[in-house]
Amino acid sequence: MGNRATAIRRAVPILLGVLLLAGLFSISLLSFLLFHTLVEIFTIIVAAGIFMIVWNARGYLHNNYLLFIGIAAVFVGFLDLLHTLAYQGMGIFADQTPNTATQLWVAGRYLQSLSLLIAPFLLGRKLKVELQIATYALITGLLIGSIFYWHDFPVAYVVGAGLTPFKVTSEFIVAAFFLAAIGLLFWKRDAFDPTVVRYLTYFLVLMVASEITFTAYVSVYGAVNAIGHILRLVAFFFLYKAVIETGLVKPYAVLLRDLKHSEDRLREHAAVLQSLNEDLERMGERLREDAANLQARNEDLDAYAHSVAHNLKNPLAVLVTTSEVITNVTDLTRKELREFTQQIRNTAYEMNSIIDNLLLLAEVRKTEAPLEPVDMDSVVTRVRERLSYMIKQHKAQINIPPAWPAAIGYAPWLEEVWANYLSNAIKYGGQPPHVELGAALQPDGMIRFWTRDDGIGLPGEDQARLFAPFTRVGQVHKPGHGLGLSIVLHIIEKLGGQVGVESEPGKGSLFYFTLPACPDGEEAEKTLAQREQD
Repeated sequence: MGNRATAIRRAVPILLGVLLLAGLFSISLLSFLLFHTLVEIFTIIVAAGIFMIVWNARGYLHNNYLLFIGIAAVFVGFLDLLHTLAYQGMGIFADQTPNTATQLWVAGRYLQSLSLLIAPFLLGRKLKVELQIATYALITGLLIGSIFYWHDFPVAYVVGAGLTPFKVTSEFIVAAFFLAAIGLLFWKRDAFDPTVVRYLTYFLVLMVASEITFTAYVSVYGAVNAIGHILRLVAFFFLYKAVIETGLVKPYAVLLRDLKHSEDRLREHAAVLQSLNEDLERMGERLREDAANLQARNEDLDAYAHSVAHNLKNPLAVLVTTSEVITNVTDLTRKELREFTQQIRNTAYEMNSIIDNLLLLAEVRKTEAPLEPVDMDSVVTRVRERLSYMIKQHKAQINIPPAWPAAIGYAPWLEEVWANYLSNAIKYGGQPPHVELGAALQPDGMIRFWTRDDGIGLPGEDQARLFAPFTRVGQVHKPGHGLGLSIVLHIIEKLGGQVGVESEPGKGSLFYFTLPACPDGEEAEKTLAQREQD
């Protein structure tokens, strides 16, 4: 009975996928232009998603294969976007012919296949990101200029005659590059999680099948062309599974694999050291502490998966709903299509914001910041500039003291602390919000910094869990991801201080954090006295 239920659960997604592909093929028969746009938008979104993930993780990403193809994906995606806009019937470029879109297609496939061919050779080498970006920008610019400006790119399609020998030959060359990329991927498979290797192999095999199919069509609206695009769509689905889905749900399998291996090796060492005699007890104690730190990191990885699954649910729902509207409504105007595309772009930005917050939390957890005197006035000024649009939108009044006491900390992290506190005070303040910022030297040598708002306040039960990781309380309808105050907690604890809130329902809230004062206590007292005098 259990095996049957498992088989049904595995069969349902496959059946749904087949029905979806059948539906897309039916759309191609009714409106090939809509079908083509949907397929290309999906591939462009996947390319953009891969770039956002690897780019934001580049600080601790040791797999240069992923970083290289992630950067290349941006330029390939841009060529694919131009190909989509130039497709016959779109009417966006003047004097557009099927040859223009076909030339852009050939250019994009050469750039993509060569990138996948080169990427395995970069494993274990230092990747010069700036050089790659400059090189790809130059190549992409030359290809676009050759097609649109100089008109010296080889003809790929002739109306009435179909594909040129150059186009057909190019598709076979690209297919050969993809086949070679499969061999190189297996050569370097030890650098990847087995699941990632499997999905990347599926992607490359389907890309080969797609390229070969594209050698056979005559009409740009023909059924053979539709089949080739469906194969390409399925291929990019496996690319999405390999990098985006696996990278978000199991970051240790894609982005943090080296860290995961280090943790596994340390656990094995801990098990061996536990069998040693009492003379090694002190070393065993230290290893147990290391094991506790590793457990905390594992919990962070679990929190990654939980938070991403929870907080990306709504943006993904927007993407699904929007795609369903585009798929099911056949008489959309160009303006409506642009609006839906803008909605997809905004949702992608929101997902990128969540990923940025998760990466910042990971950075705070694993990095030891340099402790140094902080120019708090400059920090707060930068935060106000970051939030200037929000302040203007809410017509918020921000009261800032003319001088700040000298504290020890790390300016980039404190900027994130103030940004979280100030944005929350504006969101949950009055109408319009009045926010006060301040600081006071404490008897224990710490400086207490705070923001005070005039909002509705928080009940005691909410205050007790306010700084818990991935928790949102109070007015849950306000925008946010539940990560900000958790990041604040980790930053201030790393800097040797504490966080807290003082609030009563109906009387606003005061959020504070403490930092060590500069060793020169007289200087701090002088600064405070001058502020009070002013």
